[in-house]
Amino acid sequence: MTYTGIECPVCSKKFSDTDDIVVCPICGTPHHRECFAKNGGCANRDRHQEGFIWQMPQNIPHTDGGRDYQGYNAGDFKICPRCGEKNQSFEPVCTRCGERLKGSGRTIQENEPFNTPFGGYGDRPNPNNFSPYQNVFAADARTVYGEDAKIEDIPVTEVAEYVQKDSVKYIGKFLSMEEKKSKISWNWSAGIFSAFWCFYRKLTAAGIALIAIFFSFYMFSATIPAYIYKTQNPAVYEEYQQTVVALTDEMQSVLTEGASADLSAYYSLLRELVASPVSVTSYVMVASLFVLTSVVFGFLGNYFYKRKTVKDIRMCRQFAVDSMSYHMYLRQRGGVSLANILIPVICYMLVNMITTYF
Repeated sequence: MTYTGIECPVCSKKFSDTDDIVVCPICGTPHHRECFAKNGGCANRDRHQEGFIWQMPQNIPHTDGGRDYQGYNAGDFKICPRCGEKNQSFEPVCTRCGERLKGSGRTIQENEPFNTPFGGYGDRPNPNNFSPYQNVFAADARTVYGEDAKIEDIPVTEVAEYVQKDSVKYIGKFLSMEEKKSKISWNWSAGIFSAFWCFYRKLTAAGIALIAIFFSFYMFSATIPAYIYKTQNPAVYEEYQQTVVALTDEMQSVLTEGASADLSAYYSLLRELVASPVSVTSYVMVASLFVLTSVVFGFLGNYFYKRKTVKDIRMCRQFAVDSMSYHMYLRQRGGVSLANILIPVICYMLVNMITTYF
């Protein structure tokens, strides 16, 4: 099928005869291959749940294998969810790849051969309840990286089904790391959000390790500067200690008096404590350590994520009793979790309470 003269939905440039074009396996929307990868999948992904199917503009004639689709109505053909081929409406399966067409009314027989992109792992899927091509992430990975691309020994379609959100982007990172045989690959989210990104991506062990590292930085920054000034500049340290004691007493007074308390003395002491050389040194130390750790993890985050992805997928293969349970395990073990982001927030609140009251 030719798409010459049609606009790419990502870059809005018209396709030419020499362009490398891919179509969304779900809705049939054509894209430049580079645009499809850069966009992380189909430009119309948000409309897939509505059952959206891309239609060829009526004013642009196009042919495929000698069949002219000019003048066909929307109901005259069906888009194959696997390869994007347009098939006449009465076809039960795709004439190009053999995929069952949605709404065809055809049921695959129990002993009928079934081609799966997952390397034939496990028992054959239940044809009436599940098709691996229905997974939009796997379909996008297949379209961008092809049938044979693998992360170690795992097809990219399975990796995409595990990673889910932004799977095309992460698979590209993983493949690039394997090609370069390197553990280093920059990840802005991992570098900026660190522990939050870990828990969001279900990298629980790495997230806990980062929280422990940050907590140790926090404790060291509260004790080391004080020790340095105590031994090297006792006068500054003594002034700092007096301010801490005075601020603590003033805080107790404010709590006792309640709403009628005069806070001017409290705020004055607080500003004095913040401006103390001991406090400033502590802030600089902890900020430097946080930034250093975040930058290091930004370069190694993709490596840790790739390693966990491969490990989890192999574990799913080990425990799955059939193909259906395998795909279920992939979706459960992988993906993202907004709720997990609360874990570092709660840890921060606990650390703040411990350092404040104890």
